[in-house]
Amino acid sequence: MKIELKGWKAIAALLIIGAAIVWKFAAERSTLASEAADELKFWLRAEYLAAGMQGFDPSQLSEEEAQARGEELLSLSEIEFTSIGARGRGDDIVVKVEVQVAGQDPPDGRRVRYFRMSHSIVTGWRVRYEATALSYYLKLF
Repeated sequence: MKIELKGWKAIAALLIIGAAIVWKFAAERSTLASEAADELKFWLRAEYLAAGMQGFDPSQLSEEEAQARGEELLSLSEIEFTSIGARGRGDDIVVKVEVQVAGQDPPDGRRVRYFRMSHSIVTGWRVRYEATALSYYLKLF
């Protein structure tokens, strides 16, 4: 069996192949749904609060100090993303986020974070683990 593409058939085939490549490229480099951003905020909030609670003994503090410390811990939950980018699809998505906490740098000093996420119709978005910048940029290929 021999297939010959000449003239308008060749042009149509090239357009279809080009459209498929552009669609794949766009699908793998999209922004995330708000549900995914909420899941990332939940992950970061837990991390920041756990770090903030280390060495915290309310019985050793006065009432004013304990209240100030509590307000400080509450401010850690004010997480905002100044930028979100995603590469990949389905069960293999690498996300880059730029984080601010209460309008300032995060308590750990890491403004840019990378996470590997997955999406399922059944379970929705979930953060699998923290990734590296290399894994994010390797998703270009």
